[in-house]
Amino acid sequence: MRSTCLTCLLALTALLHHSAEAQILYGVTNGNLLIKIDVENCTLCPVMTLNGVQAAADVLILPNGDILTQSFSSGGLRRYTPPDPNPVFSLGGSFGGSILSPGGLVYVSYINPTGLYVFDPSNNSLVYLGVWPSGASVAEFFYDNGELYGFGQLNGVQVLYLINTSDPGQSVVVHSPLPPIGNGGTTNGVYSTAFLGGDFLTQYDAATNTIEVICDFSDVPGLNAITALTDIPPGVPELPCQCTTYAGTVTPGTTNVCLNTDASVPYNGNASLDNNDLLQYILFSDPTDTLGSIVAISNTPSFSFDPATMQTGVPYYLATIAGDNLNGNVDLDDPCLDISDTAAQIIWQPLPSIALTADNATVCGVGNCQTVVATLTGTPPFVFSYEFWSGGAPVGAGVTVSAPGSPHSFLVCPPGPEGAVQVSVCTLQDIYCVGP
Repeated sequence: MRSTCLTCLLALTALLHHSAEAQILYGVTNGNLLIKIDVENCTLCPVMTLNGVQAAADVLILPNGDILTQSFSSGGLRRYTPPDPNPVFSLGGSFGGSILSPGGLVYVSYINPTGLYVFDPSNNSLVYLGVWPSGASVAEFFYDNGELYGFGQLNGVQVLYLINTSDPGQSVVVHSPLPPIGNGGTTNGVYSTAFLGGDFLTQYDAATNTIEVICDFSDVPGLNAITALTDIPPGVPELPCQCTTYAGTVTPGTTNVCLNTDASVPYNGNASLDNNDLLQYILFSDPTDTLGSIVAISNTPSFSFDPATMQTGVPYYLATIAGDNLNGNVDLDDPCLDISDTAAQIIWQPLPSIALTADNATVCGVGNCQTVVATLTGTPPFVFSYEFWSGGAPVGAGVTVSAPGSPHSFLVCPPGPEGAVQVSVCTLQDIYCVGP
C-alpha cells in the first residue's frame, strides 16, 4: 500500500525566499542524482539516479527530453532517455560544460584536449571547432542577446568570455575577474551554483558582473553540492519527483475492542516525511479500497467507536497515512501519498447485557430454591455473579454463575430470614468485554 522510498534526499524548502519568476531547473548533486529545483519557492526534490555518472560537471536537457551529462576526469559524455537510469550513449573523455544552441546543436567544452566542440544530438557526433585562447579554459556557457558567453579562467584568473564559435581562439574576455566562483553549473538563465559554492542558487548579471543569491540550500539534509544545472527546453514535460514520503509501518494483527474502549493504531514510529508532509492515522473498512473506504482520520493513533458511522462485529483496519499537508489534513491527491504496508484489524464488540426472569417469584421457606432464567447478549461464554438484597442492603453472599450460552437457567436459593428479597446482578462479562 505504500510507495518505495528511492533516496534519502528530502524535498526541502531553502532558507531564502524571494520573488523570482516561476521556473523549474534540473541539477545534479551527490555526483549522479538528478534533482528538480523550483526557483520561485526555493524547493528541490530528487528525480532519478543517473547510472554510470560518478561526478557530473554539467547536465543538459535536449529538446526531446533526453538528458546529456558531462564529467571531468575522463568521466565522459553520457546520454539518457528518462525514466531509464542507464545511458543509451556514452563517449569517453573529460568534458567541462555544455549548452543547447538555438539551432538544436550542443556546444561542448572539452578539457583534454582543450577546446570547443559541437555535439549533434541527432546522431551523437562530436565535431571539433577549435582551441581556446592561450592560457584559457571554459567550463560553463550561457546565451545573452543571441551571443554565447562562457565562464572560465585565463592564466588562473576567473573571467567571462564572449565566445567566438567560428574561431574559439578569438574568444575575448569581457569581465575580469568574476565574483567568487566555486564548483557548480550554470543555466541559460543565468542561474548558477558556480558562485559562492554548490549549495547556493545565484543569478548572474553580465552587464554589471554581479551576482544575487536566489536560494540557500546549504542546510538541506543529504545535499552534497549541486555540481550541474540546466534549464528545461520549452515543450519538454517535467520529470516527476521521486517519492520520499514514507508513512512508516504498523504491526499487523487482529484485536477485539469493547465499545467503551478506544482502538489504538500499533504504529512503529518510523515514518519519513519531508517538510511539506503530515502524518495521520486512518480507520477504513475495505483493504482492497483503502482510500475509498476511510471511515475516520485522526491526528492521534486512537479511535473511538462512533455508532453513526461504525458497526459492532464488523472488521475495520488501522493504518498510517502520509502526504502533503492540505489545511491540516493529508492531501489524498498527493502523487506521493503513502500508506503503511500493513494494517491492524480491529473489531468493536458490544458490551454484554443480562435480564433475569422466573416463573414463580415467590419462594416459601428458607432453603427453597427457584429456577431463574438469564437471557444474555454478547459473545459466549458468559460469567456473572449475583447477590440477594432486602431493604436496600445485601443479605447474602454473592454467587458466581458460568453460562455457556443464552438463555441459561440456574437455581436461586434465597437466604433467611423469610421476607421479600431481590436478586441483583453484580458483575457480568462475556469472552471479550465486561458489562456495564
